[in-house]
Amino acid sequence: MRWVTRHEPHVDRCASIWLIRTLIDPEAVFDFISRDSPVPAGAIPFTLPGADLQPTETSTTFDALVKKYQLADPVVVLIAEILRDFEIQAGEDLERVKMKESAGVYYVLRGLARTSKSDAEIVYKAMMVMDALYAELKARMEAQ
Repeated sequence: MRWVTRHEPHVDRCASIWLIRTLIDPEAVFDFISRDSPVPAGAIPFTLPGADLQPTETSTTFDALVKKYQLADPVVVLIAEILRDFEIQAGEDLERVKMKESAGVYYVLRGLARTSKSDAEIVYKAMMVMDALYAELKARMEAQ
């Protein structure tokens, strides 16, 4: 399936791309466009004006994907909480985050745009970061 979002993906979009490719559509192809560009025919838009999948005042795009695709993996649910902690509850004011993981995830994923030359490179790096986050959170849950 072809998916489309805004160029220069940051935290919520990076995590959403990981979720799509990992648990929703392993064959996903992503296109990146400006906010004002038309959505290509047949593509599933997210985090774009008019898209069904986008953040709201109380949820992230990641949350919208979890809900739409009925994902119940407890690690994915925890990642959704981490993302929501700084994207929604703290409003990206990292002094207000409640979960210790939130600031780290924010800094690493946000920093990818500063260290990458293209949207594809950002996504490539974000996939590794999110895979590592998932693995560590899963191991921590299994150890409890």
